[in-house]
Parts: sequence; structure tokens; C-alpha cells
Amino acid sequence: MSAGAPLNTGTSLTTGAPPKPVVPHGRLVLLAACLGLFMSFIEVTAAISTLRALQVDMQVAPADLSWVSSTYTLVVAACVLSGGALGERFGRRRVFLSGTVLIAAGSLVVASAQSYPQVLMGRGISGLGGALVLPTSLALITTTFFVDLPRMLRYIAVWVSVSGVGLAVGPLLGGTLLQTWNWRAVYLVNTPLAVITIAVTLRAVAESRVPDRPLDLAGQLWAVLGLSTLVYGIAVGGRAGYDDPVVVTVLAVAGVSLTALVLTERRRAVPMLDVRMMANARYTAALCVAAAALFVFVGVVFLEVLFLQRVRAFGPLDTGIRLLPAMLAFVAATATAQRLAGRVRAGRLLAAGSLVTTAAALVLLRQQPDGSYAVTALGLVLAGLGSGLVVAPSTAAAFEVVEGPQMGAASSAVTAFRQVGSVLATAILGAVLAVRFLGTLPARLAEHHLPGPAIDQVVSVARSGGKAAGRSSPQITGAVGDAFTAGVHSALWVVAGVSFAAAVLAWAFLARRSPQQG
Repeated sequence: MSAGAPLNTGTSLTTGAPPKPVVPHGRLVLLAACLGLFMSFIEVTAAISTLRALQVDMQVAPADLSWVSSTYTLVVAACVLSGGALGERFGRRRVFLSGTVLIAAGSLVVASAQSYPQVLMGRGISGLGGALVLPTSLALITTTFFVDLPRMLRYIAVWVSVSGVGLAVGPLLGGTLLQTWNWRAVYLVNTPLAVITIAVTLRAVAESRVPDRPLDLAGQLWAVLGLSTLVYGIAVGGRAGYDDPVVVTVLAVAGVSLTALVLTERRRAVPMLDVRMMANARYTAALCVAAAALFVFVGVVFLEVLFLQRVRAFGPLDTGIRLLPAMLAFVAATATAQRLAGRVRAGRLLAAGSLVTTAAALVLLRQQPDGSYAVTALGLVLAGLGSGLVVAPSTAAAFEVVEGPQMGAASSAVTAFRQVGSVLATAILGAVLAVRFLGTLPARLAEHHLPGPAIDQVVSVARSGGKAAGRSSPQITGAVGDAFTAGVHSALWVVAGVSFAAAVLAWAFLARRSPQQG
């Protein structure tokens, strides 16, 4: 054995069993990977909790608010595949540390922002960091523990679970900081976490890389252009209409760019995204379910934050507390999914969890401006339980349908599809909400017996995202609440449809063994 091998063979003279590998600082390696992942995911839902306060502070139009969260996830989704390639080429530890620094640096830019464009710039910087951290944090585990496969699989399960914990903790942490200080404090959370992550990584993680790994610059260009124009077209179309020439042009560019991405990746010997693997219907189904998992969870949190703050008029901390049922249920379901992982196929967990989140969306459809919180709490519990059964096992589902040498590409693809799902959640659901809200508002105002000129004025203010002068009358407040609730309900129907489609895919393609596996 070479002097640098990270193994301690021990002795097995009495048992005859093979020596059990020992990895130095193994738990610290897992801690570093989980801290980086936690930083990446807390950026998603913690930012959602700041939307209302940021809108009031900087006078941001409602249709533009989704970009605060979408900018981060969009950059992550567009660049995460290249993050994995950069880690292999230049060193996984080095790229992981660089990403950690960028996440914290972007958060500091947002915290000190004096304008809305500066907020988006900071979110983009953090997104670049997340794109580097997400694939390399998983690679730290797989390259360190490849000598101990059972331990590696256990640690991957823990790593995946941390993503859900970060998503669930975000609203509560954001609400607490908003109540105690202001929205800027929410973006300072990752600074001390970055310091700890860097210290643990430097102490425990060894460098590893693949020096001859090619960089797929053409693929990255098409991915960035295609995803950014797709999300922009969806978000702007919700306000300007999907027949707007600019929106039509942008969506056409997205279609051409994503088609070019597929054609480019098919021709490359070492592609950034191995689209040839998607010829396997089971593998493609696993990727789609992984994307749907974060679409549903992020989408429910996004919609409930808006409903509780805009319609029920709860403050940030009260909103975070009322989202606790989803967080606690998610943590419990994730732990249960880990215990069931060895006995129940991942596809069955995905199907069951997706059905539960479908039920959650249907329950949340019963929310009304003056309704009981009990309905919201039940829906959130179901959303947390269902998402906990889907988010963690989605990686295992992809691993079950690929060969061993393809697992690296599969893990990168699952990570990318998850991020695409999360960015599409805020873009699509925000657009659906805006279209229904603006379409319903005039009728709701008329039902509250407002005169025609007043209706036109309120609708004009709502479309522009401005703030009405003076205090709104109870009639206007009630009409706006009713219209906004209608918009949330329409978005929840989309969540229910996506979740049910994921359940069908999981059951049809992943719940049973293929003939080859049998």
C-alpha cells in the first residue's frame, strides 16, 4: 500500500473478515459537505421571507419580486453542471472553497445594497457560489469514501437530507431576523457559516482532481442562455402577456438555445450533461421527479409566504412560525425515508411522497382570507411529509437505474434538475398568480361596490407595482385579498398537477425493478 493511501487496514485474524477501511477525519469531511450544502439551500427560502420587506423598502413591482429568489436559483441551475467539471479539472476542494466564499460575498453585497439592481447582482454572485458548492460538496463525499461503499451511501443520504433542512429552516430563520433587525440581516447568516465551513474544509478535506477533464464551454453557453431566457420569458409573460412580441421572442430564443444544448452535448466525448443517458426512460423519469420535488416544496413555501403576509397580514416572524409544521414534518419524513431506504425501493417512496404533496396542495386550496389556520397547518404538514419522502430518495432513484461508472454524471444531473425545478417554481407560480390576480381584481372590486374610476385606479396601481397614496379602505383591502387568494389557488392547482404527474412517473417507471435488474 502506498504511503499516501487513506486506509487503516487494522486486523481481521480472528474473524477472517476483510479489513474495514478507515478514512481520516471522515465525519469532518461530511460536516464540511453538509455545511456547504446548507448554505446553498438556505439562500432559497430565507430570501423568500424577505420579499415583502424588500418590496416596501425599495419600491419593487410585485411581478419583479420573484427575481430576488429566482436570480440565485437561475444562476445555480445554469452553472451547476460546469461547477462539477471545474471541480474535477482544478481540484474539488479548491472549487468548493471558492464557492463558499462567493456565497458569502454575494450575501454581503445584498445586505449592503442601496438599489434593486444591486440586490440582483449580489444574488447572482451567490448563485455562482452555489453552482460551485452543490456538485463539489457531493464529490467530497464520493471521492473520500469510495473505499467504504456502505458508509458513502449513508453519508450521501445525510447530505441530501440537509438540503431539505436548509429549505425548511429558511423561513423561520428569516422571519426571526426580520422581526429582530431588518431584511438585510437575513443575508448575513451565511458569513459566519462560511468561516466555519472554510476552517473545517481546510482541516479535514484532501484535494482531488482530474487534470485532463475538458471544459464544455459551448454547452455552458447554451445552458445559461437557454435557462435564463426561459425563466425571464415565463416571469415577464405573467405581467405583460404571452402574446407580447418581446416575450414571444425571448421564449423562442430559449427554445433554440436549449435545443442547441442537447445537440451540442450529444456530440461531445465528455459532455457537461450526458443527454445520451436520457434515452433510458427510467433515468429520465428519475430526473423529472427530482425536478418536481423541489418545484413543489419551494413552490408551496413561496405561495404560503405570500398568502400569509399579503392576505392574512402576518409579520415575517409570525409567518415563519406558521410555516413550522412543514419544517418539522419534512425533517421527520426525511429521517423516515433514510430508515426505509434499505427496505423500500426509492421509486415507491417517490410515488407515495408525490401523492401526499398532491393532497397537500388540494387541502391548501381551501384557504380563505378569513379562514382558520388549521387548514393551512394541515396542508403544510402534508407538504412537509410528502416532500421529505421525495427530496432525499430522488438521488437514490437515479442511482438505481444507471451503471456504476455513470453515477457521477447521474448525481450532477439530479442536482441540476433539482435546481431547475426550484427556479421554475417561483417563475411559473409567480406568473400564474399574477395573471389570475390581475384578471380577477376588477370583478372583486366591483363586488365590493367601488365606483368605476376607483377600480381603474386600483388596477393601475396593482399592474405597476406601485403603492397607493394614503390608507386603503376596507373595501379595497378585502377585494385585493380575495383576488390575491384566487391567484394563490390557481398556482396551487399547478402544484397539484406537477406533483400528481411526478407520482405517475415514479410509479410507472421507478417503483418496480426492471427486467435487467431482476
